[in-house]
Amino acid sequence: MRPDLATAPAAAVGQAVPAAWTRWLDRGLIAAAFAGATLYTAWVEARATAIGFPLDDAWIHLQFARNVAEGHGFSFNPGVPSSGSTAPLWTLLLACPIAVGVPPLAAAKILGLAFALLSALAAGALTQHLTGSRAAGLLAGLAVALTPRMVWAGLSGMEVALYTALSTLAVLAYARAAGSGRSGLTWGILAGLAGWARPETFVIGPVLALGWVLSSGRVEGTRRLAKGWWLPLAAWTLLLAGFMAFNYALGGRPLPNTYYAKTYGMGTVLGLAAGRWSDALYDAVRFPFRFLDDIVRWLAEQGPWLFGAAVPGVLAALGRFGPPVRPGAGAILAILLVAPVAKGLVAPEPVLLVHDGRYVGHLLVLGIVICAIGFDALRRLTRAGRAVVVLAVAALIQLGGAAVRGAGQYAAEVRNINDLQIRTAHWLAAHTSPDARVATNDIGAIAFFSRRHILDTEGLVSPEAIWPKRMHRHLEFLEATRPDVLVIFPEWYPKLAARTDLFEEVARVSAEKIIAGGESLVIYRTPWTRPGRLNPPRQTTPGGRHGTVDAPAGTTGLR
Repeated sequence: MRPDLATAPAAAVGQAVPAAWTRWLDRGLIAAAFAGATLYTAWVEARATAIGFPLDDAWIHLQFARNVAEGHGFSFNPGVPSSGSTAPLWTLLLACPIAVGVPPLAAAKILGLAFALLSALAAGALTQHLTGSRAAGLLAGLAVALTPRMVWAGLSGMEVALYTALSTLAVLAYARAAGSGRSGLTWGILAGLAGWARPETFVIGPVLALGWVLSSGRVEGTRRLAKGWWLPLAAWTLLLAGFMAFNYALGGRPLPNTYYAKTYGMGTVLGLAAGRWSDALYDAVRFPFRFLDDIVRWLAEQGPWLFGAAVPGVLAALGRFGPPVRPGAGAILAILLVAPVAKGLVAPEPVLLVHDGRYVGHLLVLGIVICAIGFDALRRLTRAGRAVVVLAVAALIQLGGAAVRGAGQYAAEVRNINDLQIRTAHWLAAHTSPDARVATNDIGAIAFFSRRHILDTEGLVSPEAIWPKRMHRHLEFLEATRPDVLVIFPEWYPKLAARTDLFEEVARVSAEKIIAGGESLVIYRTPWTRPGRLNPPRQTTPGGRHGTVDAPAGTTGLR
């Protein structure tokens, strides 16, 4: 094995211990670091509020998953097929433990933490494969385990940890197969599955395929392609086709309904498709460059000392600095470059770094791999090797400190969702009939806990709302669907809130705004409220530990 970042005594120990034991030791250290960061975050959360999720979207996944587990098909409202899940693989995985009796919240936490840890282990294995350095691999694995965004991902109930793990494993499988004469089928499957977990990661497939056809799929010393070189390309293509067919069967269009609800027709691809040439050209210049700048700045903010090694890491991956690395490092750089550009061209809305990077977890992990390669190159080429090791350790300490600080923010976000969306859901469960129809802009927790039929004013699971939303004609959607109850952030829909002749405020659930879209969700009676569907309570009471539930002036209070 080539020399690594370890000190001489550590290297001597590594030679004395069987390779299998050293691998398990490194994995144990990574797992211990991740466990420490997540347990501390969970402890802070438990002191601040009930265990929950930092985004309402996590409850959307659980609503879909519970319906699948209960035999209602892939639906948000039971029995109504919907392509409103952007991450169907995550939804289907959640349904498995729920179907055998695991509580939904526990299922999401267990799976999320498992895939977040897998992401850290895969990053370590990828770095060690590329550099031949055990210590560089350990650095990458520990950095991923300690970075606040991966701790958040594991606990969030979202698909972030799943698509990050699959993306990193796909690159690892690609690097191991490159130049070896193997078919590379594994990386094709993993890259396709990553797309099922988050559509933006489908871009990994073409990037790896191009490198595969140009170099990695060729037999060393010859110009002919290796036998079976086409297998990973075929696997990725079939999985992409299956993803599109799945969405078409559920929603009548090849992409998840969330794409059409959030894009607003923006982006170069949609602009060209609509014949808006000037808009398409403007978007082609505006969004890709903006997103590239965003991702560089964001990565640097995650760990300034760690990403201080990004430049030597990039040069080493390109073969311009330090000992040569194995094939695959260049593919990482290509993904880091192409992914934000592709999103800027195809789907600039929502923006790249919404919710502090929930769509780019895989880019964070690959960026950490590049930085670990940079530390390895610096260690090998400079006489200040010990100083580089000290700097690497300091970078890990900095990440650990950030994880400690991030625990408070995570807990505050969970408390915000608990005190606002979940309290609103419980109010609806207590004061509406089971057959009431609720129109709302925040559908996750409200649907999951109230079990009411949801009409989504944002269009994520109600495609008929998309066009009225784009035209700011929300009243037309409500007139067509005739909900019994309307629950909205008034600042999102000022025209609806101003129509006091149509909508009577019944209650208002308020909480300090941290991550939610507003400070108050207001519950309205509508002109279409059927008798017995809405039963306002009689007196005002506190709304819980932090949030409040209040009745408007001139109405009955809440009980």
